[in-house]
Amino acid sequence: MRQDVDQYLSILIRQKLHLCLSEGWVYGQLNQEFPLEKDELEELARRLGFRKGWNPGLKDLLEYQWSKDQETVRTLERIRRKSLVPKPPQCTNRNPQNQKSKHAETSPDQTKKISNQEELQHALNQLYALTGLDTVKSTVQELVNIAKVSQMQAKVGIKSPGITRHLVFTGNPGTGKTTVARLLGKIYKHLGVVSEGHFIEVDRSHLVAEYVGQTAPKTTQVIESALGGVLFIDEAYALVADGRGDAFGQEAINTLLKMMEDHRNDLVVVVAGYKEEMSRFIDSNPGLKSRFSRAIHFEDYAPSELADIFKAICEQHGYLLSAQTLKSMRHLIGQYETQIGELGNGRFVRNLFDRCVAMQCGRLAALARPTKDDLRTFLPADIPTQEQLTQSLL
Repeated sequence: MRQDVDQYLSILIRQKLHLCLSEGWVYGQLNQEFPLEKDELEELARRLGFRKGWNPGLKDLLEYQWSKDQETVRTLERIRRKSLVPKPPQCTNRNPQNQKSKHAETSPDQTKKISNQEELQHALNQLYALTGLDTVKSTVQELVNIAKVSQMQAKVGIKSPGITRHLVFTGNPGTGKTTVARLLGKIYKHLGVVSEGHFIEVDRSHLVAEYVGQTAPKTTQVIESALGGVLFIDEAYALVADGRGDAFGQEAINTLLKMMEDHRNDLVVVVAGYKEEMSRFIDSNPGLKSRFSRAIHFEDYAPSELADIFKAICEQHGYLLSAQTLKSMRHLIGQYETQIGELGNGRFVRNLFDRCVAMQCGRLAALARPTKDDLRTFLPADIPTQEQLTQSLL
């Protein structure tokens, strides 16, 4: 691997772990900067933990993850900046001998334990920095408590009850399911529940093949890539056809169930989708019922929460908002209160932001010499009316 490619890959892998992003994000960023050669793709697959090397299926998976992560990376970076755990003040001990003695008392195992605790708290801070999701946050904290007590019991020789860690996430699009699943992988890694903590996001197309006999190997390959981390299956209900037989989907489910059992100590599977459809999915197979015994529902955001998200997106992109502008936005979002779920929750806000940028550009284009503040400030006139928004979004 070329030296500059190797150095950039190392930087991206560190950023991926810090921002809780997917392997596809690393691939996408690297591929943008360098046309990768065959041996470099093989090394990339190895460094990302894919045991079977580079292949067309892995390429499709990474490109899918890359397309998803491009929309969320800036938001995650904003959360990261706000939620970093402050470093403790350094002790100004002027006696070098005492400093050496204290350093010698800290073993590598103790250092690793401290680092894990800090990283765990960092991941939890990222979770709690998310807007809304109070029920989700409390449930994840409950899962953390269960994992911690289970470890304590194991240390003193008490056999803890076998509580499944696989989860069902239900809710409308744009409610934070993918983001929370990513953070869960990082949290579980630093708790020692899984070994790597990486995040693999797939849907039916990544598990089911076109021809008989190809689905089991395809599903196996995807699951193997997720060992040691979290496998997130979006719209998992698509594996079970509504009212008709689906041998391909059933083959994928059977393979999934077997590998969940074989690797139950180093794999967490999260299946996600609409609430009613996910109930149908879980009820379709007794094996699914026994392995997915816990569900977390992601409620639609309230208008006030969406306004807070809009404000955060503006801050993230360096835009300024007056109190009157934010008031106009809150009023606009409130007019769609009963449609938030169908409009995509957080995605609706992103569309709103894009629309505000377009309207601001239309206003600024008529100015001869706009100032720096002009270029980065949203005025009430940049907030679309309900009629304008309906024409552009619905």
